[in-house]
Amino acid sequence: MKIFKLPDLGEGLPDAVIREWHVREGETIAAHQSLVTVETAKALVEVPSPWSGTVEKLFAAVDETVNVDEPLVGFAEKKSPEVAPSAGAAGRPSAGGRDRTEKEEKPSDSGTVVGKIEQSREVLGAEIAPTAVPRRLATPSVRALARRLGVDLTQLTPGGERFTAAEVRAAAEQIPESKEKVRPPAKPAPAPAQMSPARRAMALAMSRARDQVAPMTLCDQVDISAWWGQESATLRLIRAIQRACEAEPNLNALYEDERLNPAESVNIGLAVDSPRGLYVPVLRDVAASADEEILQQIEDYKAQARESGIAQRDLQGGTILLSNFGGMAGRYATPVVLPPTVAIVGAGRTFQGVVAVDDRPAVRPLLPLSVSADHRAVTGGELARFLKALLRALAG
Repeated sequence: MKIFKLPDLGEGLPDAVIREWHVREGETIAAHQSLVTVETAKALVEVPSPWSGTVEKLFAAVDETVNVDEPLVGFAEKKSPEVAPSAGAAGRPSAGGRDRTEKEEKPSDSGTVVGKIEQSREVLGAEIAPTAVPRRLATPSVRALARRLGVDLTQLTPGGERFTAAEVRAAAEQIPESKEKVRPPAKPAPAPAQMSPARRAMALAMSRARDQVAPMTLCDQVDISAWWGQESATLRLIRAIQRACEAEPNLNALYEDERLNPAESVNIGLAVDSPRGLYVPVLRDVAASADEEILQQIEDYKAQARESGIAQRDLQGGTILLSNFGGMAGRYATPVVLPPTVAIVGAGRTFQGVVAVDDRPAVRPLLPLSVSADHRAVTGGELARFLKALLRALAG
């Protein structure tokens, strides 16, 4: 049996949790076809098959944790056909005392990748030709949501290239109440001492921030009476960050190998709190996105964080971060910069405060802001100018 071990998926964590097998024991699979969906470092990742062949054994069940370099899948070994001795050779030992035909003396497939490879025609003929990998009509997080809601995606047609979370929820509402929905078995409660992948990823990220970042934080507040109660506060914050990044591009950047690299587009990592842990999915190129698209993407990320986890690709590529903690509590904070980004905006809880209007005291809604930056890459002046541009965009 050829053993495929769980590879290092690049998240810095020592293990992953099995979320969905895409093959069963005894099935034949093509190289690069999806084997399994795992959750590691908060993300759902599809692991492809390294070889073509028949799956002989799955070494882990759904919801089971597998360590990196532990067996994941066993593939059946390909066997060379046995060749019986010819009649003419019976009773006559061949040269060297071996009863073999000339054909038998050819070595079988050595299985090496580099160097000299000797193989017989029989072994080459048994190799499985590459087959087309079936196109999946839903991302891992949407498939997980469908399983949770008892929706059979094979019986439906997506509205676009792939199913969306909204389509899955709409389909779930159409299932008759009399029809029992298929739900996965309840997961056992985790042991108190064991952290979820999301929380372990958060711990590792905070450790890197502690060791690598020289933080500085500026705080201020802004009168938002011009639009408060009429527009989405989160959307206003995102647009204000976009304008502040245009004014001070060095805060919309990555600091790697002791070099500051300003980003070409504003990709905002949005901190999303959930019972599973902290997620930071990315809103990509917000300048090119419509307001409605941004709001819908935020709602999708919140639902995925609660229900199924967020795909790995949606957690990558952020160039500046936003933590809107004020929806829960707190006015000011010292937000933590996550390298290689260099800045994070923290928005506190809006409160009624007294400000001077035309030299008279007036009560207005005030939004507290806390902006942290990595002082290795950003000057105090750049941070102050960024905050000033942020306040100006939110006041209008």
